[in-house]
Amino acid sequence: MNAGTQPSVTRRRFVEAGMGVVAMFAVGGAGKAFAGDRGLLRPPGAQDESRVVGSCIKCDRCRGACPHGAIQLGHVEDGFMNARIPKMDFHQGYCDFCADVEVFRCADACPTQAIRIGFDTHADKIGLAAIDADECLLFRSGTGHCSKQCIDACSFDALSLGEDGHVAVDAAACNGCGACEYACPSASYGSYSGSGRRGINVELWKGVR
Repeated sequence: MNAGTQPSVTRRRFVEAGMGVVAMFAVGGAGKAFAGDRGLLRPPGAQDESRVVGSCIKCDRCRGACPHGAIQLGHVEDGFMNARIPKMDFHQGYCDFCADVEVFRCADACPTQAIRIGFDTHADKIGLAAIDADECLLFRSGTGHCSKQCIDACSFDALSLGEDGHVAVDAAACNGCGACEYACPSASYGSYSGSGRRGINVELWKGVR
């Protein structure tokens, strides 16, 4: 799908999503149905969740402006409140914080300031990279079966190889750009395990700015 193409919602998908919501209500999952059961990663400058949900008009301009396809749209499966609100998908791309221009394209394209200008790549975070030992090839197969693409992809020196041969994450240096997750060969091609996760994944950051 091209970055500027409006995604279609099929009748089958809509019906299935509706049935899922009904099921969540039946087991007391009303909160999950509306807000989702997990936090979503937002574009840089959109880490204030209440502002994003309250200000986003679902115009899709941020997704169209992202040069690497890292911004996708939330689905009803993410919770009704998150439907068509931008989220980061690092299986599709990564964020380079628009290093070739002065202002992040997604923030510049946002007409309501749901995504704000002023994200500091050395102080703020989209999320935080975390190693999944069940998926990382360095854990599963040893260093000989992985070229450590995640380390090479990181532009902020947040990843290193420890003495045990496993990747270590420097939480202070990581800003959740997603380049490591995008580059990770685990959960793709012949290494796919069915979990949908990769050896390194950017997760919602719970720290204090």
